[in-house]
Amino acid sequence: MAILLVGEKIAERMQERLAAEKKELHLVAVQVGSNAVSERYLAEKKKAAVKVGVRFSKHSFPQDIAEEDLKREIAALAAQEDVHGIVVQLPLPRHLSQQAVLDEIPEGKDPDVLSSTAFGKFALGSSSIVPPTAHAVALLLEEHKIAVKGKRALLVGAGRLVGLPLALWFLSQKATLTIADKYTENLKELSLRADIVVAGTGKAGLITGDMIREGAVVVDAGTSVEAGATKGDVDFESVSQVAGYITPVPGGVGPLTVACLFQNLWQLQK
Repeated sequence: MAILLVGEKIAERMQERLAAEKKELHLVAVQVGSNAVSERYLAEKKKAAVKVGVRFSKHSFPQDIAEEDLKREIAALAAQEDVHGIVVQLPLPRHLSQQAVLDEIPEGKDPDVLSSTAFGKFALGSSSIVPPTAHAVALLLEEHKIAVKGKRALLVGAGRLVGLPLALWFLSQKATLTIADKYTENLKELSLRADIVVAGTGKAGLITGDMIREGAVVVDAGTSVEAGATKGDVDFESVSQVAGYITPVPGGVGPLTVACLFQNLWQLQK
């Protein structure tokens, strides 16, 4: 049976440290339309904000909002002195240019590291903060003394929140990296060769036990909601029988990602 990589306890320690500093900060979440996964993450962010003593507010906009209108709304929020951080819940409706919207967030108010400026600095190694999901995965591996250098890492999913920042992080740590996306035909073959598998596609049960080599590290960073229950990309029951380490869903990467978001908010105000 695999050893669990649990993020909740690490997140609790981080939140306690932040709360002790007693900074008066305000985090704004922008949501367009309605999405079950986004709603779940917003609830987690609101709960964490209470724990660390941050004012949290949500600004909701209709699904069909025009791009220029949304950009103006975000720019107006960014201009407010009492707003210290802005997060835009992804995904956005298809008619919106995601990066153009995210680029309305000033670097100094971008704890998610999603604007072109903030992410560019991270990619070049000159950022003071790390994208929350990448930081969460790094902390989980560090907590359990799991080495990354020289290991074969497979990222399943190349999305903006999980795959892309983690790809850069693994490369910075000198891992041998492979990325699989929806066009990859030999996913099982690739995953059976990997020492570390990170899944972040939002497709429940995509990774199964017959796709994992014995003793591998499996990190489930994918989230979907089915019948009100949170599901991950990894079929926990079968994968946990062969993997050496595995993250549960919920309780693995998710809560630690939220804690890293708030740590970034603190860091940006130093």
